[in-house]
Amino acid sequence: MLRRLIRHLLGTLRIEVTGGAIERFLNLCLEADIQLWDVRRWPERLQATLLVPHFFRLRPIARASRCRVRIRERRGLPFLSRRLRRRPFLLAGAAGALATLIWAGSHFWVVDVRIKGPGHLDPRAILAVAAEAGLRRGAWKTQVDPDEVARHLRQKIDELSWAVVRVRGTRAVIEVVEKGAVNPPDQAVCVHLVARKAGVVEHVIPFQGEPLVKKGDVVQAGDMLVECALRYWAGGRPAVIPGMPLPPREEVARTLIAQATVRARVAYRQYYEFPVTETVKEPTGRRYTQWVLNWNGRSILLTGRGPVPYTDYEVSTRTFPPGGWRNWNPPVELVIREVAEVSTRTVTVPVEELTERARTAMERRLAWLLGPGDRIVTPLRAEVVQQEGGYVGILVTVETLEEVSAPLEGPMEQQAGDRVG
Repeated sequence: MLRRLIRHLLGTLRIEVTGGAIERFLNLCLEADIQLWDVRRWPERLQATLLVPHFFRLRPIARASRCRVRIRERRGLPFLSRRLRRRPFLLAGAAGALATLIWAGSHFWVVDVRIKGPGHLDPRAILAVAAEAGLRRGAWKTQVDPDEVARHLRQKIDELSWAVVRVRGTRAVIEVVEKGAVNPPDQAVCVHLVARKAGVVEHVIPFQGEPLVKKGDVVQAGDMLVECALRYWAGGRPAVIPGMPLPPREEVARTLIAQATVRARVAYRQYYEFPVTETVKEPTGRRYTQWVLNWNGRSILLTGRGPVPYTDYEVSTRTFPPGGWRNWNPPVELVIREVAEVSTRTVTVPVEELTERARTAMERRLAWLLGPGDRIVTPLRAEVVQQEGGYVGILVTVETLEEVSAPLEGPMEQQAGDRVG
């Protein structure tokens, strides 16, 4: 690829060599380090391609070999630029077309709206509010922040529970989710969402229900996050159009289940305590083996009679039952007990190793506590807070981002006037 680019920049010539000693012409080109490619040979002539700078070195070679060199074809940037200089209007038109394509590709020409929900929102409302944030047909793409437009939509239109702007070339697609409106249910119990852990709220995406918290709020375990209630207008909700006065909300429609995604930053602090010294057992290499035959509830010692001749030892057991036949297993098995002598010594464990043990224990605890969508946002910090009495106390802290909402059943006896706004 690089070689083809260099040839195009320098220019190439297709030449035809006739008369004289063509073989001597080729040998002299090889000695002069003149590269020829696409060589085609006939009995009386030869065609080849070479670079333009090499062509001007062919005169002495052609004279020595009594050959005649003619140019049959010219290719490359030098010849193309020469032709373009003769046609300035063609060059200006190409430059103008390229500039027009670049200018057209840097604007939004289509803005679509996709609404999911009961359909009470008017798409013109979404387009008007998006235009306030700079997203309109003909706007420069570099001057529009899709995240800022989505945030502006959620702030200006209370009927939205979720909004996102997706850019696809010169087309912008605004996708929104509308809060649903349902009739008051007859059931006496609805499901709220409460916090199952204490933390600082980072994201709140309500799908059904009235959110009671926002980003940056500090919640404790058991606090209400989303209430299973939706505001709506008596007699049906009208289409929301900018500039049109909204009728007062007079009633509250409740849903059976509040649905939302509430993610918060949760801090964990765990204290671990380890002894400074520990006992280590090392095998000495001496072993004592016993073979025991278990038959019909009785144990018969075959080898290794007498007590174990070691003070400190470890025992490993291997069982070899005979094969059964169908559903019957013979009441006999062979057990091999291997007794290995060990020596015991006391060692001092470095504080760095104890700190690493505390981190590992905290990681195992988090693996059990966190869900599949939760993640750790800060590295685990282990700090030695106590070192006396033969023990080391280590405090491990970490911060996670996790889903903190949990369902909670509650009575539906709250008055409608408490939520009318």
